[in-house]
Amino acid sequence: MKKIVSLFTTLLVVAFTFTAQAEDKKTTAENLVKAAIAHYKEAGQEKAFADFSVKDGEFNHGEFYVFIQSVASNELVYHGANVKLIGKNLMALKDPTGKEFVKEFTVNTKANGTAWTEYQWVHPETKKIAPKVAYSELYNDLIFVVGYYK
Repeated sequence: MKKIVSLFTTLLVVAFTFTAQAEDKKTTAENLVKAAIAHYKEAGQEKAFADFSVKDGEFNHGEFYVFIQSVASNELVYHGANVKLIGKNLMALKDPTGKEFVKEFTVNTKANGTAWTEYQWVHPETKKIAPKVAYSELYNDLIFVVGYYK
C-alpha cells in the first residue's frame, strides 16, 4: 500500500509540473527525472521503458522525455524521442559550438550524483539551433536525463 501511495504521489507531482509556466521548466525536468527513477525502481525496467514511451503520457510530454545512459558502457539504454539512439555511445557527440555535452553530463553526474548541463541543439518545432538544458541523476549504474529548451 505504501508503494502504491508513493507511486501515485510521484505521478501527481509529474502531472502537476506539466502545467507549470515556462520558468518552471527546470523544476519540471528535475521532477520528471526523479519520477522516472521512482517508477523504474517500482515497476522494473521493461514496464518502465514501456511507460516512458507513451507519447503525451506522464514521462513523455511535449519537449520533456526521458533518456537513460549506462554508466558501464556509456551507451544509451533508452531514449524517449529517438529509439535509433539506443545502444549507441554518444560520449564524443558535440553540439554546434563543439561542446561534448554528453561527456560533460556523464562525468559530472558520476562525480556528484546529479548535474545540470547546458548546450545547443536543434529545436524540434523551429528546426533552429536553440539553447537546451538537461538535468541528469545517477541511479545504480544508470544516468537518467531530461532536458528542455530555454
